[in-house]
Amino acid sequence: MKVEIKSAQEWSTFEKARQDCVVTSSLYAFLIGTRWVTPDWAVMVWEDEDMVSNVHIIERTVTVGGQRVHLGGIGNIATKVEWRKRGYTTEALKVAVNILHDPLKVDFGLMISTEQMISRYEETGWKLVAGPCRSSSRKGRKH
Repeated sequence: MKVEIKSAQEWSTFEKARQDCVVTSSLYAFLIGTRWVTPDWAVMVWEDEDMVSNVHIIERTVTVGGQRVHLGGIGNIATKVEWRKRGYTTEALKVAVNILHDPLKVDFGLMISTEQMISRYEETGWKLVAGPCRSSSRKGRKH
């Protein structure tokens, strides 16, 4: 297993296509039906020439309770179905969280999850925050 961390500007066409393949081949993509904005970073897990898992990170400044804060968002957590149950996602998430702490030094991390996955992510240290979550795109539409 090889784990790589790259900013979006560093991705080759091959790596971008492989990330899309991992997310598309994962049942996760079909359960959610939602696609995040273009990520700023990717944690890519490889077995030989095959990208088997990835986690995307977005970096944004957001307003929470009237204050602007530095946010690190985790999205597109995906492992190809045939490579699951081998610890790839857990390892990629650990690396992603380390990136949120340093070098990004975010004020907090955000991960949006399906109900079925909440306990799994809590096992890796994430905490459920009850309450509504609203966001706006650059065009101002609320989601």
